[in-house]
Order: sequence, then structure tokens, then C-alpha cells
Amino acid sequence: MTSLLAEIPFIQFPGGAKWSIGFTALFHTSVGSLAIGFAFAVTILQIVGYRQREAKYDLLAKRVQLWHVCIYNIGTINAIGLVFLLSGLYPQFWSQLFVHFFWTMIVEELLFFLLATTLTLHYFFWDHLRGHKKMHITLGALLTPMFFLQFFLINGMGAFMLTPGFAKGGVSQWQGTAGILGWDKLAFYNPSFLMLTLHRTFANFAYGAFMVACICGVWLYRSKRPRMQELHERGGRTAFNLAFISFLCLPIVGFFYAWVLKYHAKASYDNLMYGRGDVVAGGLDWWWIKHIVVASMIGIGLAYSRRQARVHKGFTIPMALVYGIAGLYLVFYAGMGMMMTWLFFWASLACAVGAGLWATHLLNRNANSGRAVFILMGVLSFATVLLGGYNREASRPRFVSPSGQAQAGANRIAHYDNVYAPNERAASVSMRMVTSRPAHVPTPTLTQIDPDRAGPEDLISDQCIGCHTLQRVRTYPRKDWPRVVRRMQAYGTKISNEQAKKISDHLISGKPY
Repeated sequence: MTSLLAEIPFIQFPGGAKWSIGFTALFHTSVGSLAIGFAFAVTILQIVGYRQREAKYDLLAKRVQLWHVCIYNIGTINAIGLVFLLSGLYPQFWSQLFVHFFWTMIVEELLFFLLATTLTLHYFFWDHLRGHKKMHITLGALLTPMFFLQFFLINGMGAFMLTPGFAKGGVSQWQGTAGILGWDKLAFYNPSFLMLTLHRTFANFAYGAFMVACICGVWLYRSKRPRMQELHERGGRTAFNLAFISFLCLPIVGFFYAWVLKYHAKASYDNLMYGRGDVVAGGLDWWWIKHIVVASMIGIGLAYSRRQARVHKGFTIPMALVYGIAGLYLVFYAGMGMMMTWLFFWASLACAVGAGLWATHLLNRNANSGRAVFILMGVLSFATVLLGGYNREASRPRFVSPSGQAQAGANRIAHYDNVYAPNERAASVSMRMVTSRPAHVPTPTLTQIDPDRAGPEDLISDQCIGCHTLQRVRTYPRKDWPRVVRRMQAYGTKISNEQAKKISDHLISGKPY
């Protein structure tokens, strides 16, 4: 049977499963990450227009919201496609993630439809609610916390894939959730969840507002009337300042995020810092490139902030704050240089200085207008979102072996490119509908061992990886094993009381498995 299966040419998805999912996921990230930033920027523009009695800001907010409606609905369609790809090409999605996070996914999907409806109504009732501006602004302001809740839920699942570990003090603190199937509280609030959420919050605020400034920069090039040029210049400057303030918060959060990964996801941390695994692709270390782009954005932001502090009146970022955070970035990059070679540090510093000089040249060429700087920062922020998403996923160990088969104790290793084909599904590559089992197809065996005669090691390997990895098994204190195994029985694990005692006794003893 094994030799027969080895000769069967399985049907492959174009490009391979990994790259197909990766491309769709990165497109979804680049579009979906705009949502919270756009919602925040539109609300700020509306509030500024209302407080200053400037209809121009309200007009600019409406135009940006139209972009938001189009982009978010495109992102929703892409998200549906991503779910289909995960369902068909990534067995871990159903076998583990869906088991842990069923209700998380259900609530997240409901938020998708609620947000799409609220966002669309907010735009199309813009003029109808002109006489009730406070109510209209409030409706738009609700979008930001709703978007935050949506990616809050996504972050729980994404962080779990990177750090599926648990603190000893939190193992038994279920607080009444132990009987709820499809909601794993300890898996959701895993070690990197908080730092990932904070990092993505500030990053999305910065990314969305930089893209609003980029749109204003494009309109500045296209506008011929001085009044519209003034509107887009002021709007772009406001969005740029909001984005840069959020951007300056990232090194502080990023330091603690890296600290969490160092102790809870050592393999991912080493892959990033030492250039291992999929982080290096096509002969390039994409983690290096991501931070070199970030350093360039720091230089551009410094140059633009200095210029507008001297030339423009109104809301500007205090330069003492900018210089202080820039110094913190310098220390942060020096620390990374000690691990990633000093070439990385000097390359980042050179890019920051060069980008700052280039931004100064663009400001001089455009008579202190930020049009070119707005577009440049929008492009670079788009690149950082793609590079950040890729590096986060490329750094973590994979869930299955290249063959697609689970390996007890080591089933978070190399990636796989091919569609997973279990033995019971691989009898033929021809696809046809049948109403009964053909005579030549053997009855599939659900387990490879006899449960009544199996030793504790076999039982653990066979029974404990159906819903989660063995990495999770290693996180519990020995004294808790009788209670944990009884809970797994309550969840539906098909083991008898004798087998449960055999498993718990073996785990309490600390013997290998």
C-alpha cells in the first residue's frame, strides 16, 4: 500500500499550498490592516472639521471614506477566499485551530458583516445626516472599536500559532469556561497575545493614516485649484502627524514583543535574529529588509517633522518627542546589530540618513509641500505591512512534517508545499462520486495501534495530537495530570478510565513519550 501511494501523482494546487495561502493572506493583511487606521483617520478629520467649522475637512473625510468602503469590501471577498484555501490546503486549520477557536471565529465572522453594513451606511447616509452631525460622527467613531475588536479576535489565533505555551499559574484558572466547547481561553490569551495586539494596534493606526496622507498626496498632484490643493495639503499633514505619532510608539512595544518571543518562541526568535528558515528567501533576509525600510521611514519622518515645525502653523509633533524616540530607535537598532552583525546597524543608519536627505530634497523641490513625502511614506508603510506579515509567519516552526504526517513530539517542524493527502483518501487521483465503498478499497483504520494493548507512550502519541500539538502537553505541571486527563475525557477523547490512568501515571513519572 505504501509503495503504491508513493507512485501516485497527487493533484497539486498551482504554486503549492504554502505560497498560495501566503499570497492570499498577505493581500488580505495589506487590505484588512487599513480598516482600523482609515476609520480612526476619518473620525479625526470629521471632528476637526466640526470643531473648526471647516466643511473642507468633512469633504476630505467623505472622500477617504469612499476609498475605505471599496477597500474593505474587497478585503471581505478576499477573506472568504482565504478561508476556503485554509480549509482545503491547511489541515491544521480544522484539526486544531477550529477546535480551539470555534466561537472566536463565529464572532469574528459576524463582525465582518456588521462592520461592512455599518461602514457602508455611514458613507451613503453622509449627506442625509448633515443636520445631525454629532450622531453621524458618533456612528463613524464606533467603527474604530469595532475594527479593534475584530483584529483583537484574529490576534488570539495568530499569537497562538507562534507561542502555544501557558503559564503554570494559569493552568487551573478556567473561571467557568471549562465546559464550553470551541473556546480555549488559555490558548487565546497565550504569552505573545498582548504584545502582538499592541504592536498591530499602533502599526495599523500608522499604516492607515500614512495611506490617507498618500491619497492626499496623489490628489495634490492632480488638483489644479488652489483651494483644493490647500485642503489636501492640510488633510495630508494632519494624517501624517497622526500616523507618525503611532509609528513612534512601535519600538517600545516591539522591544517587549521581542522579549516575549525570546522566552516563549525561541525557534522563531532565532530564525529572525540569525536569518534562518523561510525568513531568508530568494537569497535575501527579509527581516533585514523590513527593518531597513522602517529606518528609512524614521529618517523621512524626522525630516518632514523638522520642516513643518518651522514652516506650518497649527498641530505639529513636538520635536523633543521626535528626537527622543529617534534616540530610542538608535539604541534598539544597536542592540539588534549586536545579534544580527554590525553591518545591519550601519546599513539601517545609512538608509535613515539617506532617506532623510531625500525627503528634504523633495520638500525643497515642491516648495515645502509634502505631496511627494506623503506618497513615499504610503509606499514604504505598505511595504512594512507586507514584510512584517511575511516575517512573522515565516519565522515560526511549522505544524507538520514535509510528508504531511503528524510526528509525535516533533510535529511542529518543516513546512510543506503539497496538498495533504491522508492514506484513506489517496487510493486514486481520479475524482468521482460514489454511493458505496468499492470492493477494492480497504476499510480505513482510524488508529494504527490497539488501544487495549498499547503502552502509555503509544496512547499519548495516538490520542493527544488529535486536537493540539504535543508541545502543549509539555506545559502542564505533573501534579495536574489526573485532572487534565479527566477534562480531556469530558471533551470527547476516546479513552477508557484505565487508559486515562495509564496516561496520567506515565506523565506524572516524567518519563519520555
